[in-house]
Amino acid sequence: MIWLIFLVAVVALIVYRMFQNEKEKTAVFTSKGIKVKSPQFFKISLFKLLTRQIGIVDMVQGVYYEVPENEKVIAFWDGNTPIIMLKDPDVAKNFVVKQFEHFQDRKKLLSEEFDPLFANSLIMLKEQKWRDMRSTLSPAFTGSKMRQMCDLIVEIGLQMVDYLQTEAKEKGLQTYEMKQFLSRVALDVIATCAFGIKVDSLTNRDNEVYVAGKALTNFSGIGRTLKFMLYKFFPKLTIASGMQFSPVKESNFFRSLVTDSMKHREQHNIIRPDMIHLLLEAQKGKLSYGQGEKDSTGFATVDDSSVQWKKTERKWTETEIVAQCFAFLGAGFESISASLSFTTYEIGVNPDVQEKLFEEIKSVNDELKGERINYEILKKMKYLDMVVSETLRKYPSTAILDRECNKDITLELYENKELDFKKNYSIWIPIYSFHWDPKYFPNPQKFDPERFSEENKHKINPSVYVPFGVGPRNCIGSRFALMELKSIIYHLVLHFKLEPTAETQIPLKMAKSFGAIESERGLYLQLRSRN
Repeated sequence: MIWLIFLVAVVALIVYRMFQNEKEKTAVFTSKGIKVKSPQFFKISLFKLLTRQIGIVDMVQGVYYEVPENEKVIAFWDGNTPIIMLKDPDVAKNFVVKQFEHFQDRKKLLSEEFDPLFANSLIMLKEQKWRDMRSTLSPAFTGSKMRQMCDLIVEIGLQMVDYLQTEAKEKGLQTYEMKQFLSRVALDVIATCAFGIKVDSLTNRDNEVYVAGKALTNFSGIGRTLKFMLYKFFPKLTIASGMQFSPVKESNFFRSLVTDSMKHREQHNIIRPDMIHLLLEAQKGKLSYGQGEKDSTGFATVDDSSVQWKKTERKWTETEIVAQCFAFLGAGFESISASLSFTTYEIGVNPDVQEKLFEEIKSVNDELKGERINYEILKKMKYLDMVVSETLRKYPSTAILDRECNKDITLELYENKELDFKKNYSIWIPIYSFHWDPKYFPNPQKFDPERFSEENKHKINPSVYVPFGVGPRNCIGSRFALMELKSIIYHLVLHFKLEPTAETQIPLKMAKSFGAIESERGLYLQLRSRN
């Protein structure tokens, strides 16, 4: 009986302390007049995300619309770390641009011990190491370097057309799940532009590069989900066990692919306009530095012209160099293939858009008189840019952009409302919510490229249209991504009419995914040859 009373008393004390801690936590924000969600909210949401009960879009939209429109921020907790969602685009811009010095880093998801390639990629690096790597890589993504790579991408576009035309002749009208199909095209682009190898993943479907790339960029599988959960709640135990987040076999294959190519080029003095060559040049300090180039690949291009990246003398290790190729693989294989497939879907289910786009593409092709499309001409195609820009509005590659405070500091949130930020406090910028807010984009569910026409695009607040991020820590590869998107779409629409089938989900619904924004039932289209 005494033990039972003691046990009840202990449980009661734990519950009491939990509620006391909850009151103490929420008081940090409520005392400032800031709406705050229960400290248990994020844990519950994370569990629902990992078990596919909700998707990241559902979670972000739920928080975004929980408070009245005039409320500019809302807070919640990740364990003992507060997260402040900045609902107002001007407030968000202030933090990631004007206060960038204090909010330059992303929250670290994985340690170097758990995944050396992911942890050393540009997207995960912090503080001075991030600045040095960004400085090293920045000259590799300028417009002049993109011009050199464009021909490589055009070759893949023509290879894709040949495959589809052969399929049509041999098998008749074909239906494709566009994400699966275009992931192979995107892999071939990465293989040639990053690693200097030619891989025909449409014909040679089980080639080593595609299989390894798919395994390394699949972050939603049950195996990696369980590993992430273990690391999230028991980091020291997970690392002590020797567990690795990425599959070891594929990681080793990928590392060898990059390092062997670099050694071969050095030994044989091979020069090719791709990412490995640019990284070799960067290692030697031969890439030009200074003001970013004000070169626009389209409306969505991130402007780096105002950023002064200083040359660094840091010597990078083999792992750190390979990690940047790994990041390029992840972005090119997953993010670009998703954007490509969403673009083809919207073209297919909007015949008026497709017809107008085809007219522009055909006109350009006629003017080329048999010559290949190039970087300069792609940049001048206005309606193609409008279509791609609207796709990136409706389907951004990520639902949120996060930043982490790097020191204790008191900052004004807005209108003389101050908050004491502690080191490791996080802020979230709800990109998806901005892009789908009817206040900024009327009738947001409608695919309407005219939003980005010459007559209308000046109405768009640049702080609410941020498909490639905002501030100095934006996406370094925006020019490359837009160039690839436009080139592949150009070749597809020129040669094929994209048509929905009985399998095509209309209207499209989003999957309950943990990270990337993806469709619920796939993106099915049939490709009818225009010849």
